[in-house]
Amino acid sequence: MNRKQNILAAFLVLSFALLLTACSAGGDRVERFAEANPGSGENIAIPGYEKLSFAAGKTAQTVNLKNPAENACAFVLTLTLEGGETLWTGKEISPGEAFTRITLSRALDAGEYPATLHYDCYTIEDNRPLNGAEIQLILEVK
Repeated sequence: MNRKQNILAAFLVLSFALLLTACSAGGDRVERFAEANPGSGENIAIPGYEKLSFAAGKTAQTVNLKNPAENACAFVLTLTLEGGETLWTGKEISPGEAFTRITLSRALDAGEYPATLHYDCYTIEDNRPLNGAEIQLILEVK
């Protein structure tokens, strides 16, 4: 290889490494788990959770918070502690998508925390608000 090829190869390797670092950095991660298969739109499927397990002392948490593929609406989720402190608000997710990693506003100590997962629902076509829901749950922090 000549000098120009070596420099180009080094640049490409460095660029790829930076891209991987940026993609694996903190922040929320949304993944598609199924192709959207909207139903009639008359009913909204809201997943229920009794408990979410979190790691103590960390803001990055692994979750599986999904918008079922059969929904004909988008979700915006908000997680709050009892008393109203917002720990996390996600971006809008479409049917068939799920948050698999979220970043809390602060780390929690080990223990159990009463919390609420609030669902705001919106039409896909024009982002018009629909009925929402609140799920009472426990954050189990270990």
